[in-house]
Amino acid sequence: MGNSNDWIHDLLSRLTTDTAESELRDIIERYRREHDSEFDRLILGDVDILFAMLKELKKNSEVVGHKLASLSETERAELRETERLIDENLFDYYFQPIVSTVDGEIYSYEALMRPKSTLKLTPLHILRYAGLVNRLSDVERGTFLNILGIIDSRKDDFWGKFVFINSIPEARLNVEDFRHVTEMLLKHADTAVVEMTEQSELDDESIDTLKERYRKMGVRMAIDDYGSGYSNVGNLLRYMPNYVKIDRSLLSCIQDSPKKRHFVREIIQFCHDNDILALAEGVETAEELRTVILLGADLVQGYFTAKPSPRIIPSISEDIKQMIKRFRHERESGIGQQMYLADCSERILLERILKSDIKCIIIGANGNGDVTLEGSPDLDSQTRIETRKGFKGRIILENTWLTSIRNKPCIDIAEDCDITLVLIGDNKLDVGGIRVPESSKLKTEGDGRLEINLDSTEYYGIGNGIGLLHGELTFEQSGRITVNARGETGVAIGSGSGGQININSGQYRLNLQGDVCLGIGSVYFESNLVIHDCDIGIQMTSARGTAIGSVGRNSDIRIYKTSTKIFMSGIDLVGIGTLSGESAKIDIREASAIITVNGEFCSGIAALEGSTDVTVKMASIRLKAAGKQAIGTGGFTGNTDIRQETSDTHVTIDTTVNLDDYVDRGRVSNSNGQFILTLNGEDIIVSN
Repeated sequence: MGNSNDWIHDLLSRLTTDTAESELRDIIERYRREHDSEFDRLILGDVDILFAMLKELKKNSEVVGHKLASLSETERAELRETERLIDENLFDYYFQPIVSTVDGEIYSYEALMRPKSTLKLTPLHILRYAGLVNRLSDVERGTFLNILGIIDSRKDDFWGKFVFINSIPEARLNVEDFRHVTEMLLKHADTAVVEMTEQSELDDESIDTLKERYRKMGVRMAIDDYGSGYSNVGNLLRYMPNYVKIDRSLLSCIQDSPKKRHFVREIIQFCHDNDILALAEGVETAEELRTVILLGADLVQGYFTAKPSPRIIPSISEDIKQMIKRFRHERESGIGQQMYLADCSERILLERILKSDIKCIIIGANGNGDVTLEGSPDLDSQTRIETRKGFKGRIILENTWLTSIRNKPCIDIAEDCDITLVLIGDNKLDVGGIRVPESSKLKTEGDGRLEINLDSTEYYGIGNGIGLLHGELTFEQSGRITVNARGETGVAIGSGSGGQININSGQYRLNLQGDVCLGIGSVYFESNLVIHDCDIGIQMTSARGTAIGSVGRNSDIRIYKTSTKIFMSGIDLVGIGTLSGESAKIDIREASAIITVNGEFCSGIAALEGSTDVTVKMASIRLKAAGKQAIGTGGFTGNTDIRQETSDTHVTIDTTVNLDDYVDRGRVSNSNGQFILTLNGEDIIVSN
């Protein structure tokens, strides 16, 4: 039996000698032909595996030998020193705080290797040379046992905080070392966090085994250097750690790089979506600290917040802590709303904003430019927009639905801004409108639609509050703007104290209810309006109100190449002009107007309590006024001038008022047109 297996001894002996590879292959094949029993085939299969392993070892040995041969004298000295350090375990450890961005308190520490050597060897040197001589497993064992030993003997010094331990996942520990490290990790599972690089060369099966091991032990995991090389979401999904450390290369001067901010924001968003804490490492300046906090990082680490130290410090400096709190406060609104800082050329997906529970988008904090908000008509993002002072650029709303909180606008434009609002698709603003302060400008463009829904004591759609001036408003969109509002006092387009309004195109549907209402203009100050090339529809139910012009002061209004339809009901009402102002000057050319007013004290086109000057050229006017004291054109002072040229005007009045007391027929002129006044069903003035 023994003699029959002599070939096995011969074959194994040849494998361990310097027999040439081709000769070994020939010998293995010869034995395979001569020995074909099931037992022999099993032996030869094992020989094939052994042959492949020996071949790989030889190859690696040759590579290592080549690398060693190429080392300089300095590098050879460093290699010898590295081996001495490993053999004698000559390593110290410094601890660098990892800080919470909520309050600046220390969240954890990272243990950092410091070789005890007269040579200037860094941890990178140690890892490089240990890898050359296949001693990474010794470094891994030493790192774990040294740091866990420090935790074991000085646990109270860490104040109950976590300690991050750098690991080399590829390094395989022997059975005894593995057992010892596992025992120590289990003992301190409430403190240790195992940190490994994202680029570890592990296959999926090994990663799964590693994750399951730490999960069962209750030990947390962190991925280090994310973003330093080929990084993608797939790599994070492989590990699904508790922490992701964003690499310094992405954070250096991040405040000056929109691309870096965009990438880092995406990483942080992914982390938050998957219950992972995002840690910004290598933060070295106040600007970097501010930016990563505003982007939403949960933790920060770097020389700016605290340098590594052999002493385990209980707190970072109070100045830096207060700075972190200020930056955190800047990220959040005064009532605790989470805020999102848009980059100067960013497309923001509102579906992600909604998932992140963000309540306010800040535009302009990172410079001027174009910012796009993309949503869907049936998705309420439950957020609003604020711009920073001095912002210049375009805000593009693409199927955007914004919702504010009571007493705040959906789009709050700061001082000294110059903004173009581009409308694409169906857009909606709920609870608040668009605030444009006196020093700012707003222009609208696009073929999309915008619907503004308001319900509060005081309201404004586009402009400013009742006691304030608004900035320059220019409307050049081709799509429709709709304002639906109800409250005590409000204005759809304009403000309480006035400002410039240029309506150059577009469609408008204003539906207002309240005690004092104004469609377009200034509520309590003079209103100077130029409206052309548009389509306006206003429906109002109000105790006191004016559709276009002013409620309390003079009006100067030019309307041309425009279709206007106004339907009003209430008590004191004027369609176009002013309710209580001293004068109204109205010029309507190449336009059509249908105005229906039902009230106790009302007129279609007028300064109801002052002088009225109306010019109509190449226009079609249909006025209907009904009420206890109703007048079609002009007010109750009798100071009314009407000049009509090449136009068709029909005024219908149902009232108990004696019009002769208020209308001087001699001050109504008509040239090349038709003017008809019908009082209580009877035509009393017909002029051709």
